[in-house]
Amino acid sequence: MKKAYHDCNEELMGRYLDGEVSQEEHDGISKHLKDCLSCQKILRDNQSISTVAINTLEKETSHADFSVLETRVLDRIRQKENPWWKRLVKRFSSLRILIPATALAALVLFFAIPRSPTTISDPSAIVEAFSGEVSSVMIIETPKSRQTIIWYKETS
Repeated sequence: MKKAYHDCNEELMGRYLDGEVSQEEHDGISKHLKDCLSCQKILRDNQSISTVAINTLEKETSHADFSVLETRVLDRIRQKENPWWKRLVKRFSSLRILIPATALAALVLFFAIPRSPTTISDPSAIVEAFSGEVSSVMIIETPKSRQTIIWYKETS
């Protein structure tokens, strides 16, 4: 079923002028335009505004220097494709530089990381101890690390 285009619609005339309507709508609007003076005026006004805008845009862009803009856009794209850390890795990726740099980094890390001596201290005190007929339990606390050791012995 075809739509009737008896309503004058400025937005629809704009879409018609821009070629943004279906073939069915285009045919209906064309038929409507033959008889509607109001829509013909809307279409003429839209065409004149469009012509002025296109001519002004063409005139302004003909004088513009887009080489600077193009360079900036391409630089930005390259930065996104190739972040700084990838460029750095690429520079240091030759084995002539990479192996000594890795060895140096390993030595620095080995000597730079503080390590405490690993000595085991005697327990500071027996905090609590009790015995029974079946088992005995001792609770011990270490001095520096303040760790609690529970010693449990079963007797039968």
